[in-house]
Amino acid sequence: MLQFFQRLENPDSKFHLYDSFYRIKKIEKVCIKENVDGLLIINGIDSKDNYEYTKLMNWVFLGHSGIEIETNEYLDNTLSETIFIITKDHMRAYCDQQGFKQLKPCLLQMPNLKLFVPTIKEDENKDESEVLKMAQFVKMMQGLKRIGVLLPQEKNRNIEKWPIIQGYGLLGNGFFSMQHEIVNMTERINQLYKPHDKHSMKNLINVISQRLNGHVSGSLQLLSEIPIKKRPAVTNEQMVEIFLDTFEIEDNKYVKRNNKLIPTVTFGNCSSQEKLPLHLTMESSDLYSSLRFSRTYFLTKQVCRENVIIPIHDDFEHFVKEYQYQIVEHSYHKDECLLIEIYKTLIESFYSALQMICQDYRKMTNQLIFELCQERLNPTLTNYQLQFLNDNLIVSVSSYNSFGEEVPINFKDPISFKLTPQFFSIRLEYKSIPSQVVKGTILGNVIFSDSFILQENCYYIITSKIPHLQIINTDARFSDDIEKVKKKLPLEKLGQQISEKVDKNRLFIPSKHALLDIPIQIASYILHENGIRIFTNEMGWFFILFDQMKKIKFTQGLESVWMIFMTEPILCASLQAKTIALEFVGKSVDQVYMKLINILKENEIKVDYTDNPKEFQLTRLGQMILKKEQKVPLLGNMIRESSFLLDYLESKQLIILTQVKSDLKLLNYLALQDESKQIDDRIGIILITGTYSSGKTKFAQSLQRYASDFNQKAQILSFSLLEQSILDEEGWLNKLENQLKYSQEQCICVIPFYLSIDIIVQQLSNGKLSKFVYIKNVVNKININNIYQNENCQPIDNLVSQSLPGYCQFTILDSFGNEESEVEEYFKIFRTVCIKSNIYRITNNMIQSSVAKEIYQCTSYNSTQNVFLRSKLASYKSQIVPQQKVFIHNTIPCVKQFRKILRELFKTSQQQKIQTGNYEKLSEIDKFIYRVKEFNSPQKPQLQYLKAFLRFEGQLDKLYEYTANHNYIVERQVKSVNILLKEQLINGTKLQIPSYVGWDTHSNLGFFMVGQNISKDICLEYIGELIQKMKPLQPLLTKNNLSKDTIKDIEFQNRIIGLENGEFYDGQFIRNQDGEILEHHPKLEIFIQEYLNIQNQKIVEQNNQIQQEWNNYLNALKC
Repeated sequence: MLQFFQRLENPDSKFHLYDSFYRIKKIEKVCIKENVDGLLIINGIDSKDNYEYTKLMNWVFLGHSGIEIETNEYLDNTLSETIFIITKDHMRAYCDQQGFKQLKPCLLQMPNLKLFVPTIKEDENKDESEVLKMAQFVKMMQGLKRIGVLLPQEKNRNIEKWPIIQGYGLLGNGFFSMQHEIVNMTERINQLYKPHDKHSMKNLINVISQRLNGHVSGSLQLLSEIPIKKRPAVTNEQMVEIFLDTFEIEDNKYVKRNNKLIPTVTFGNCSSQEKLPLHLTMESSDLYSSLRFSRTYFLTKQVCRENVIIPIHDDFEHFVKEYQYQIVEHSYHKDECLLIEIYKTLIESFYSALQMICQDYRKMTNQLIFELCQERLNPTLTNYQLQFLNDNLIVSVSSYNSFGEEVPINFKDPISFKLTPQFFSIRLEYKSIPSQVVKGTILGNVIFSDSFILQENCYYIITSKIPHLQIINTDARFSDDIEKVKKKLPLEKLGQQISEKVDKNRLFIPSKHALLDIPIQIASYILHENGIRIFTNEMGWFFILFDQMKKIKFTQGLESVWMIFMTEPILCASLQAKTIALEFVGKSVDQVYMKLINILKENEIKVDYTDNPKEFQLTRLGQMILKKEQKVPLLGNMIRESSFLLDYLESKQLIILTQVKSDLKLLNYLALQDESKQIDDRIGIILITGTYSSGKTKFAQSLQRYASDFNQKAQILSFSLLEQSILDEEGWLNKLENQLKYSQEQCICVIPFYLSIDIIVQQLSNGKLSKFVYIKNVVNKININNIYQNENCQPIDNLVSQSLPGYCQFTILDSFGNEESEVEEYFKIFRTVCIKSNIYRITNNMIQSSVAKEIYQCTSYNSTQNVFLRSKLASYKSQIVPQQKVFIHNTIPCVKQFRKILRELFKTSQQQKIQTGNYEKLSEIDKFIYRVKEFNSPQKPQLQYLKAFLRFEGQLDKLYEYTANHNYIVERQVKSVNILLKEQLINGTKLQIPSYVGWDTHSNLGFFMVGQNISKDICLEYIGELIQKMKPLQPLLTKNNLSKDTIKDIEFQNRIIGLENGEFYDGQFIRNQDGEILEHHPKLEIFIQEYLNIQNQKIVEQNNQIQQEWNNYLNALKC
């Protein structure tokens, strides 16, 4: 039973990315309504462990709903170093390495996210990480004036005392509250938690209702699995124990509620001389959510008379000498019928009330439902000469929010009522039912209740998995006697026993009342010559004679055989259940079924074979057994599939985010479930999208090679570097139009990352090209090695926005040199957002044949469902960030060292960097101030992507292609170009001039760069810096640059020069006139300076030559 208490064991209860996105969007809407620039969320010690922020994190990121938001009082330590600001249109975040690891699946896919994560080295240095966190916090607050915060109810309400807020004043610009207007949004945010949303409803359906169902199963299992003769001793306390275990834990530890429903199990009063109760009532609720149910179950075989076996003992009663067959009348059968008829009427009234409510929500009142029940109960009671009493019928209708608090049912705001999913409960009870057998005896009460959701004039019953009907026999008087029948003493009616007991079969009893399906029971069989003995834990032993069987039919399947027949009611006569179905599986096929067939043939009993007998088709359980029917999400106005309802609620939520007044109709959503395959005679277009450096072009080339394998032809739309530098959406479309004039083959079109895919798709679908082309599908290419923009884990813009269902039909994850665990991690992350998109893994742009085949055959982009999905997820789409494109020609051969310093192009201005040694010497405050200035400097140029075709000195017979970004540099030799070297005489000198066959040197050799805040002048400046690094200027020498050996060498070369005043060189030392040895030559400084002048003159000449080379190179780039 533990699985019913373990929430995480149920995969359907997981918190989905769209759920978190929807809750963040609700906060954004609150920011707009409250006119605040953003909501600040500070976790951990930096907000003094603010409990209000813990609740918000529980709701937004951890997937808790209702009371769970408050009961999870302590935030995981891994999230204590996280800061978030939710603005009106995007989110800013700071996470340490631990926090990012936990929230990575959500953050990596969140659109319009500005994220900063310290590097592993910075994170390990606690002092440095604190400085970074405070500086990043200041950056996150930039541009926000009116800021919302959550203040705790008791202490720590002064935000200026929060540690990270105190650091704000170190900049000298004043305290936090002086620079920002603080708005307490605690009450407003707390109101967001109370209404249900799709995720809280998912928890009700997939977790809480399943747990209640488990409680019911466990309670009834206690009664059904003990021997029948001991069942009358079972007490109410034993039956309700499994409910109370959970209830008491929740009641004592977490929830204090006035309207709580204490679980109860009550046996009915005795109605006959045998003193056995005929029914029990069961009622319970989940204390967290107030999800509740009530049931009435029955405790006899529900028959008016019974086939029984009576043992006849010898005169001394030492042993049984024979058995006799008898039919025994049950005096209490009228009471059984009365109870189950009332129960059936209550269930029918419940469903009739739902139909009435769906037609008009305003009819969901106690009075109208009471009148409906009264109308249905009157005929039932009249049949038993009973009068309907108003005081005996109790009707209650209630509604609950996500905290399980009862709320008034308000239909005055129809828009809010329709847009917010709510759950309700209707409870029906008829009490003080008098016995028909023993006058003056009250049988007890009959109750029924269920919890349900209303949506668009349709309903879904949350607690429908809890069986409406259970029948467990507690009368052991005759069952034990049947069990004792032995082979050596055959009963004349049954005949000789011809099989052993075979277990693990199933028994199914279809009821005439569709709402009262009797649950399938596990059965054991013993075959006799004239009949079959049957045992189930619920019913005990009984037997059926072959001559009592009518309309026998057999179904034959691969796994089991079912025998369906009609007989006199020997079980459940009060339900008019005259049909029984026996399953034969495993050993019972050989030991019972085959022998049974032979016996029926010998006795000339007619047998038919069928696939779908009527008895099964009329019942829900029968359809589950025999008919492999397709799931029907909506039958009339009853929602049958929970997954359909949850998908609908999710779609409705996301569409509401796009337009507040829009409302997705349930029937319209149902019509979208069947996709129609598009058939078109126009030219098919396959769009390849992806971020920079994702390998789109290489992938398109790999895909094109497979076209002939599937009897298709394909061409690729490609652009030179020069074309890309002036390319916009209109230019892209014009190039496609011109290319299709010469070839009518389907086209694989690569869309550069800096162009708006939405504009291109819009023009292909509705523009002038739409008459000639149609979009077959969209493929999004993702390079696992290029997920982040920088070392601080800022995700690349639009990383997954083109993998959204509807927008994309295929997502390709490309890896190269990655660990399998890393690839699997990202595969799982992207699979959560690419729910209805086919996602595949490839390596180094090499596509598999099976994947290529699916891409070529897919034409579903414009299907009805995909059009709907695009409208559903429109609010999730990231906004294209404006970017600039620059192409710089570079026909001059580069020096080989250029390969090593390409990455320097992606670093920001060097003037803002401080040498590591100097930085480490700064005080903590100065470090903080420096970091703030670094983060908040004016708009700095940021290169994101570089593509270059270059040649190198001494290797003119080769061309190289470079692709570079913040994460890596890839060098490839261009092998598709045929290079010819020709000698030409220029100025009397023979030079080798390369000729590139099939290659437009002028338009492709050079650098193509994309970034923000860049221009050609800025890029030329960057490249100029690189050239200077390739051949740096040599600094002039000073005495400090000279080594001791060099100085000694200078002194030795001038040892006999300039000696005066009696000084002389003796061949080993320089001595004065007194013969004393001097430490240095008297004029050594003069000699050193002369040496420096000579060397510096050479350096100046060399530097002038290098400078001239720089100028020549830069002038060539500017041409």
